[in-house]
Amino acid sequence: MVKRLLLILVLGSCFTAHAQLLPNYGEERAGLSSFTFLKSPIDPWSAGLGGTSLSNKSAYALSTNPALLTAGNQQGLLSGSRYLGASIGHDFVSLSKARNANQTIGISVNSLYSGGIRERTVWQPEGTGRIVNGALTTVGLGVAQRFSDYFNAGIQLKYGQEQLGAFVAHSVAVDLGFHYELDYRELTFAAAILNFGPSTPIIQSGVLPTTVNTDTTASSVAAPPQVFSMGMRFIAWEEGKHKVYSSFQLNHPSDNNENYSVGAEYLFMNLFEVQLGYRFVSKWGAPSFGFSTKTNLGGWPMKMGVSAIPSPAGGYQTVIGLRITPLTWLQ
Repeated sequence: MVKRLLLILVLGSCFTAHAQLLPNYGEERAGLSSFTFLKSPIDPWSAGLGGTSLSNKSAYALSTNPALLTAGNQQGLLSGSRYLGASIGHDFVSLSKARNANQTIGISVNSLYSGGIRERTVWQPEGTGRIVNGALTTVGLGVAQRFSDYFNAGIQLKYGQEQLGAFVAHSVAVDLGFHYELDYRELTFAAAILNFGPSTPIIQSGVLPTTVNTDTTASSVAAPPQVFSMGMRFIAWEEGKHKVYSSFQLNHPSDNNENYSVGAEYLFMNLFEVQLGYRFVSKWGAPSFGFSTKTNLGGWPMKMGVSAIPSPAGGYQTVIGLRITPLTWLQ
């Protein structure tokens, strides 16, 4: 009992502390990469836990850790959606299917898009009269292998295109993840390298009104948002039909803006879940939270979830998600 009280006091002091325990090396460099939306949680289970999902057996493996494809039955069609405001939306869709008892493959599409944006320049701060659109999309193909009852590994190859007006960037990246399980209190450890890939040029292209040819020149170079993450998860409390999981995750992105997060998840009969999480980074001043439930659609198992995450601009952003698994895939 004393140990539990000490744990609660430590966690409470972490939430009220204003200083960050880990240093923010080079925080002023954060965001100097292409496809930065890949670092944002797009599934409600990860978002509700403050992004603490690396070791969580979430079906959104291709957005968090490809090794999770074989950590439990994660087959089915999944979708996630988040509205960031200012006509900017973020959507994710994936489909995963088991080839055999130990191997699962999946495909994913991750996209961020915007409405019309007024083009401005240094010389024309009031606008050039043109309206441009932003569209960022990655397509991934992943596979995971279960090597034993305790160890899973997975890899995903992604191709991406980023376009904003006349500026276009293409990129390739790899996600590599591991997931290790123990018999004690469902303790799991995970590690992953996400969005690992080479720097790519940002191309500026334009068509002159009096010509047919297109002039393209490389204006700058950007790298994908590479992140190395480690995490763990275990049952903190269990009684009858009730369970509470605790999780912890440490992230080291390529811009050196280290951050870590903690999360707690309550399950009732494995049918209803409530998530609570917090990410220790200077731009997140509030916890995230969410809930999900399981039901069926025409006999097909279905899971729905919704979460709210704090926005750097203030307020909250809503993330919704859905997973449907055909009955024949469970046989």
